[in-house]
Amino acid sequence: MKEKSTLTEILHGRVSNGAVNHVDLSDLDLSAQADMFIAPVPALAGTEQLNRMGVLKSWTDSVIWPSADKMPKNINPKKILDDAKTPTEMTDMHARGITGKNIGIAIIDQRLYRDHSEYKNQIKHYEVIGRWPHGDTTTPDYHGSLVTGIAVGKTTGTAPDADLYYFAANNWPPMNRFVSAITKLTDQGLKMMHRKYFNMAIRRILEINKSLPDHQKIRFLSCSWGARDDQFRAETDALFDECERNGVMVLGGFYHHTMTGFTPCDKRFAIEMKNQIGIPTNGKTTPYYLGGYYYTRLGGASSTYPYLAGVFACALQGNQIFCTRPAWQDELMRLVRDTAQPHPSGGKIINPTAIVDAVTRIARDMEMNLIQQKSIQHDS
Repeated sequence: MKEKSTLTEILHGRVSNGAVNHVDLSDLDLSAQADMFIAPVPALAGTEQLNRMGVLKSWTDSVIWPSADKMPKNINPKKILDDAKTPTEMTDMHARGITGKNIGIAIIDQRLYRDHSEYKNQIKHYEVIGRWPHGDTTTPDYHGSLVTGIAVGKTTGTAPDADLYYFAANNWPPMNRFVSAITKLTDQGLKMMHRKYFNMAIRRILEINKSLPDHQKIRFLSCSWGARDDQFRAETDALFDECERNGVMVLGGFYHHTMTGFTPCDKRFAIEMKNQIGIPTNGKTTPYYLGGYYYTRLGGASSTYPYLAGVFACALQGNQIFCTRPAWQDELMRLVRDTAQPHPSGGKIINPTAIVDAVTRIARDMEMNLIQQKSIQHDS
């Protein structure tokens, strides 16, 4: 029996890293390739694994697909992409006007394509930090649009009215001589990553936040990066601690809040990993860094942090008194676990509405207690 063709063979070499972007496939017959588009894939699958499975990792809205008779029955990649734009688990809240308005979300990531209609109006501050190859600080990278769209995208984000403070910071060691010298000393080669410029960005966030009015503070810092052996990690952790002492919740960056207990998932399928709360960022459409949109089967952990930042921004809208509670950041994470709902196909998935409602109840109780205390003080 002939071994199943690889994805590259099926698509005649027009696939790159499991993705088809800006290509014409109209001459192909994909009618027998339904699994390429809809087969469940392991949450932690890599590109090579997807290639062996013969499934696509992602595609953009600019791909020209074959005619309907040359596509699998009832498979329409454009419709799949369009249907996955909106985080439907947020629809009811957004309809109620709960959109993260006046809540600041900071993101430290790669260079951002700033003109995408999904999020350009949400950018309150943009800054490039550190050295970049050839001094190029403007060429966008795909990852920035991915995480930004998940957090504050107009149709793709969990908090479409939140304020975005974006910092492009380079952590690639081959691209600056300072870190190259360290790699020689540590004998870790080019695999070692560093946080020198990330740390500079965190300091800027702390500085900017001091100048913002109380009702428009940066409340969440989303960091879709980090590993145990990063250079300067101890300094990062100290800065993260400072963020949290000053009312900013850190998500990602290998910091303690989000290192365990959560897994990206495709909400169409069961949650694979036991004792994990599914975050529906697989099988999701996000803004593409060259314009247009990008459907990805595997959003990965990178997408879970800005997703959570957006959900939490919605929870704090009108409820910022919640941030006066001791260890409110830890309390938010407990609420995610306590309110998670069973997935119909197995496992548990995040319940954003329940999180927002729980924070709102707590905030109203706090306000009532304050009113009562003031009344008692006045009477005495």
